[in-house]
Amino acid sequence: MKRTPLKSRSKKETARVRRYQQARYIVAERSNGYCEANTPNCRGPLDQVHHRKGRDGDLVDDVDLLLGVCWSCHEYIHGHPLESYERGWMIRRNGE
Repeated sequence: MKRTPLKSRSKKETARVRRYQQARYIVAERSNGYCEANTPNCRGPLDQVHHRKGRDGDLVDDVDLLLGVCWSCHEYIHGHPLESYERGWMIRRNGE
């Protein structure tokens, strides 16, 4: 069976991924490795990075829009959008 080689990333995509990895590192340092959301279901240690305003374009690596969270808090944030907007865990894209 003949295999099709994987396409390599473009220079632009490679740079974007590098900036995102740097932003994730900054968020982990900022939070000292602990969840920043502190929802009722919080487990403590940082597992993931939550995009407060989505992952579109340049928003993906804006450290001010990233939140270091544990997996449980990440689930809670997406499962409770009204509370998440009120507490600032999520930000509306259209500014409302």
